[in-house]
Amino acid sequence: MKKIKVNPYEKLALIYNHVMSHVNYKLWVKYIFSISREYIKEDSSILEIACGNGRFSTLFKEYYPNIIICDKSFEMLSSRKNSIPKVCCEMTRLPFRMKYNLIYSTFDSVNYLLNKRDLLIFFREIKSILADKGIFTFDVCLEKNSLVYVKTPERSGTINEISYHHLSIYNKRTKFHYNIFEIKLKDGKIFKEIHKQKIYPFKLYFELIEKSGLFVIDCYNAFTFKEAKSNSKRAQFVVKKNPNAFIQ
Repeated sequence: MKKIKVNPYEKLALIYNHVMSHVNYKLWVKYIFSISREYIKEDSSILEIACGNGRFSTLFKEYYPNIIICDKSFEMLSSRKNSIPKVCCEMTRLPFRMKYNLIYSTFDSVNYLLNKRDLLIFFREIKSILADKGIFTFDVCLEKNSLVYVKTPERSGTINEISYHHLSIYNKRTKFHYNIFEIKLKDGKIFKEIHKQKIYPFKLYFELIEKSGLFVIDCYNAFTFKEAKSNSKRAQFVVKKNPNAFIQ
């Protein structure tokens, strides 16, 4: 049967919770709260970028009730019902005008920005809506994570009569990581999604963050408070505005 190519998350939204069932969201929420609580008050304004279906923020509201979430995928935003305000937008074209005390992005969403120009634009967008004393925290995948992940590159499963096959490929030359999903619905139609991420050098994040007028106050091995290094699997950045920055 012919496979119908669709945009990332257009059909994966139907089975996303199942595909992500290995993720401990409660632990992740506590980790981001531990990072932020030194800087952020309970009634602060909070923004999640690339929120997916909003599952993280549904739990995070226990700590910070004033959350707005945004994502590029309308299908993901609409796949989970909750009372959190939602905005559908690109990471490089954030439509917000108010300032946020805490901005965060999880699960290597920043790796979906596929070139340095877009990455720099994104950081500049963050600077424009980050409160003067606010923080922005995000995690990224580094090359070691991709090399480990592709050792077992294939997964399959079925949920609610929807079956899927997941293939992970990493190109060491181009530094692109591909997650390819084939999703078969109840009616027999097969959809194909190609998720493409860029695996940037660790030091580049520091360079572009500084160039955007922000600065890194901490960078941890993800889910720990140990210092991240270039050979880490994942890095968690904590960023503030640099009041003395000269924007290039």
